[in-house]
Amino acid sequence: MLALCAVIVALACSSNDPEVDGTTGATEVNGGEGEGTAKGKMLVIYFSRAGENWQVGVVERGNTAIMVDYIQDLADVDVFEIVPEAAYPPGYEDTKTVATAEFNNNARPAIKTDITNIADYETIFIGGPIWWARPPMIFRTFFEAHPELNDKTLIPFGTHGGSGVSSYTSLLKEYFPNATILESLGISGASIRDSSSKGTVENWLKRLGVDKQSTAISNVRTRAATNGVSHSISGIRSGNQQGIQIRDGQKHINRR
Repeated sequence: MLALCAVIVALACSSNDPEVDGTTGATEVNGGEGEGTAKGKMLVIYFSRAGENWQVGVVERGNTAIMVDYIQDLADVDVFEIVPEAAYPPGYEDTKTVATAEFNNNARPAIKTDITNIADYETIFIGGPIWWARPPMIFRTFFEAHPELNDKTLIPFGTHGGSGVSSYTSLLKEYFPNATILESLGISGASIRDSSSKGTVENWLKRLGVDKQSTAISNVRTRAATNGVSHSISGIRSGNQQGIQIRDGQKHINRR
């Protein structure tokens, strides 16, 4: 009986579906090298594919694009979409054929347009779908064109069919060993449109300190700040009362 169970598990994990590797419907969170240290101007870089998706059907907006919509709604970020020069076919099976050839040939799919101002950003979200337990090859194209990501704070995310998005973290570490990698989030493509998924994204952003409330506070500037003197959010000099204060250009929460 144990041997039979092992065979069943092995078959489940060897699926040919590009977005499945193991149990489906999972939300995956992995801790990174830093926690709650995202800062500065923020950018989301992503790739997503519309059309027929596994366990989802035909969609006008890809699974990862929906996740990006949530991030954009909940945090102050700019967005750049990686668009392939040659679009993937709308049919699921046809895309499987193309993607399999890219993996087998170690291809570098061409990108339609590029971004030129990555230097303007300090924290960068990077994400997409998982195909056969790994990111699509177009990310290697993009990463090889942008070595400047090596000195950034990077946040992996994406949608998957059960394998999670840890392979994005691994790929980022491979290309950018000096970057700071923060906590990643993966949500199954089959559930990304559920109402609870936006709440999952919101909680993740709060842990990273990049939700709109946190970033709005961190962007406050006082007219003058003397060392050791606290100011309220309005910029008025304050005593030691309870509340959110700006001291020496930094946000502080006084619970007294």
